[in-house]
Amino acid sequence: MSRTRGIATLVVVAVGAFYLGGVTEFHYGGFAPDWVKTLLIYRPPAHGIDYAALEEVFATINEHYVAPNPDGQKLTQGAASGMVSALGDSFSRFETNAEYQASNDFLQGQFAGIGASIAVNGDKLVIASILPNTPALKAGVKVGDVITDVDGKSTTGWTADQVVTAIRGKVGTEVKIGVDRTGQHLTFTVKRETIQVPSVATHIFDNRVLYVRIFEFGERTSREFDDALRTNLKGSVSLVLLDLRDNPGGFVDAADDVISEFVASGKAAILVGRGGTQEVKNVSGSGRALTNKLVVLVNENSASAAEIAAGALKDHGRGPLVGVKTFGKGSVQQDFQVREGDLHLTIAHWLTPNGHSIDKTGIVPDDPVLLAQPQDEYAVSTSPNDFSRDSQLKAALTLLEA
Repeated sequence: MSRTRGIATLVVVAVGAFYLGGVTEFHYGGFAPDWVKTLLIYRPPAHGIDYAALEEVFATINEHYVAPNPDGQKLTQGAASGMVSALGDSFSRFETNAEYQASNDFLQGQFAGIGASIAVNGDKLVIASILPNTPALKAGVKVGDVITDVDGKSTTGWTADQVVTAIRGKVGTEVKIGVDRTGQHLTFTVKRETIQVPSVATHIFDNRVLYVRIFEFGERTSREFDDALRTNLKGSVSLVLLDLRDNPGGFVDAADDVISEFVASGKAAILVGRGGTQEVKNVSGSGRALTNKLVVLVNENSASAAEIAAGALKDHGRGPLVGVKTFGKGSVQQDFQVREGDLHLTIAHWLTPNGHSIDKTGIVPDDPVLLAQPQDEYAVSTSPNDFSRDSQLKAALTLLEA
């Protein structure tokens, strides 16, 4: 054989193998036998998703799993959830359409549940707050209760989102919640109701101080907060006590609107996106309490948009923060609709106006004050209106009225 013919033959064989390899991978992907993969120089994708591997897992489940005919949609949703989880970002998640609707209902101020918020305290899932006249309160659940099980399933290893999802459900149905209360295990059967979540609540102290509690930064927050200032800041009422404790956050724009009520000019926050691109959120330039004396209450459950508001007010020197260090969520998420549900995905990190990151570190208050028991926190919507055990609120009032 001449050298030229030998080279030509080698090229033909190589091209043939490459072509056959491409055809085989197209038809068989990861299911091709090992000897075929070796012969045809099969390589799984170095970048992007290895769809062949996913198909292989699905085919193996279909063929060998003890229960036949697995639900393909649920497996697809599980794969999507696992993919997002592999990012290692606890604030990014895949949600089914029902889960996304439940999250959206909360930000719109309405959902079917029991009326309690949940916070993470170390490795414990704790009842952080309970809305007045809600099923949780009527059933006997108390702030500070540690959730141990839901409908008989242990919550060990669960996230707060998983507990919330398990507790929420259709109106009129029941959920059994097991809690640990100072060493005693209790179980409550609670009937789910449509919960109207208040965004803003107010009270007047000593005919001088306007106390405003923001429960979450939802769709109604900007309007309700502005109405609270417009209605109450008059006559002898000129001091403002803003309570952001146990506020899990919400919309960045709502936080910007609240900051704008107290700060005349400058930055509200800096969003740092992919590749380090920056978007500066500025205050609107007009507010109802630009010169009113202000104190802000925060605690370990003040997070996300609540921290944006607290951080901006602190950086602008607008008023001291009283309480304990905040949660430390310095990221922003956006929802993307996909075929099987919703991707709640981190798209940016945010900085305070002075360029400080609070992610995983939180905001340290100017006046650190501990609360002896979670249930000592002032509940603005209850009657009688008693704040005698709320050491943080009393410290804030002393600062305001000094």
